Amino acid sequence: MNIREDRTVSSFEELAGLVQPFRKDGDWIFRGVRQSNYELIPKIGRPGSRKAVGSGGDLPYDPNAEETMFRHFVRSAAPYVKHVPTSRLEWLALAQHHGLFTRLLDWSESLLVAAYFAVEDARNRPHQPMIYAVKDVPLVPADKHDDLDALDDVMMYYPPHISPRIPAQTGLFTVHKHPDKPFNPENVVRITICRIPLTLKLNLNAFGVHKGSLFPDIDGLAEYQSWLYKCGEHMRYGGDVS
Repeated sequence: MNIREDRTVSSFEELAGLVQPFRKDGDWIFRGVRQSNYELIPKIGRPGSRKAVGSGGDLPYDPNAEETMFRHFVRSAAPYVKHVPTSRLEWLALAQHHGLFTRLLDWSESLLVAAYFAVEDARNRPHQPMIYAVKDVPLVPADKHDDLDALDDVMMYYPPHISPRIPAQTGLFTVHKHPDKPFNPENVVRITICRIPLTLKLNLNAFGVHKGSLFPDIDGLAEYQSWLYKCGEHMRYGGDVS
């Protein structure tokens, strides 16, 4: 099997069959996207991330506005965090984790975790869900964690475990020097998920890859149990909940 070629999978078995070839080919990272036309652009640089008040039209990425937002976040976040970050990059990882628009993109070392995020919202869409597989992204040097302007175009960062979600998702980030430009890596494989998003999500659940396992907190638990209820997937419970 040539693991370097784009491919389409139409069953869980086909997807699972890619795990070993990727593992044997080296250190790949994976990102699931809900539609195959989504580019690798951090949220802060995407069209629509800034809007003109009044007209509602899109505004371009603004690094000065980004810096202002980041400084306000850092200034105000201390009362809410148990571990205070020690570098700018660690602060960005914390901010990304809690939903701030940043120049980071989320990835996983697990193909199956990425598949979950591709099909998490398993509704019919104009384009099919897809997984990006990327190799040979360089690591951010330790002495550059506070000087992101000195980075190469796109680099990789393993964050400290600021949340149980990061190890649960085998998570890491790419850091984008130009966050409004699509990342077009040289070593990339695109895995399109054809026709089976809900079936794949159900099979991933059977393998223990689901909202509750990837978001190991009470919010993840509640969402996971609600999804099981919606799909009629709960096992019979014979115990006493009192």
